[in-house]
Amino acid sequence: MKKSFKKRYHLLLIVLLGIVFLQSALILFTLHHATSLQALSFDIQTILIVFFFIIFAYLIVIYNYIPFRLRKAFREIEQLIEEISQGNYQIDIDSSTYDQDADIQKLIIALQKMLNILLRFDNAKAEKIFEHHQRITQLINILPQGIIIASSSGDVVYCNDTMRRAYPAISEEVNIGQLIFANSFDSHLFNVLNDAIRNGSSLNKQLLEDAKSQRKAYIDSTMIRNRKGVATGSVFVIQVLER
Repeated sequence: MKKSFKKRYHLLLIVLLGIVFLQSALILFTLHHATSLQALSFDIQTILIVFFFIIFAYLIVIYNYIPFRLRKAFREIEQLIEEISQGNYQIDIDSSTYDQDADIQKLIIALQKMLNILLRFDNAKAEKIFEHHQRITQLINILPQGIIIASSSGDVVYCNDTMRRAYPAISEEVNIGQLIFANSFDSHLFNVLNDAIRNGSSLNKQLLEDAKSQRKAYIDSTMIRNRKGVATGSVFVIQVLER
């Protein structure tokens, strides 16, 4: 099993302690087996100089090794979290890539479990939203009145089957203000809708009459607002009274 970062750090300190003990043991050995004071002084000086460079080099390795390991591990985790924060939940995480450190691997496995939970929640939410959308769509489609949902710029977001049958030219992404009709009643009708969108006003049982064609229609509408209260569109209910 791979060692954790903490165990690796402890191992490095134990090795450093071992080097210090070895230095001390060599000095003691030299003291007990010295043949002359001059030789003793030279041997101890040599041991101290050699181990000074050894310990100095080892400390430089430790000083650079620890930040390097941390930067490498955290940079990889940061990249994964950045992708997740951008909405990419389908990341193929190979935990064996991060098996150099047990602690990092545990964190990666925890991230992978979190991604799986997010994916299941996201799929369940998408299914529920689609189901509610289908219910609302089917409910609107069976209404005898014509229904148009338009954005604040006048683009048609949705219209039910009743409206499509009455006005085949209407479809999603068509702008109400750009529709042109030969019939004066239809032109007047959509001019009223366009004015209501531009003015941000709601219509309440507004009667629309055309003396030439003798056609009538009642128009109801309400504004769609976001959570901040800003108008983002309108819903129109149109009941055309045939001659």
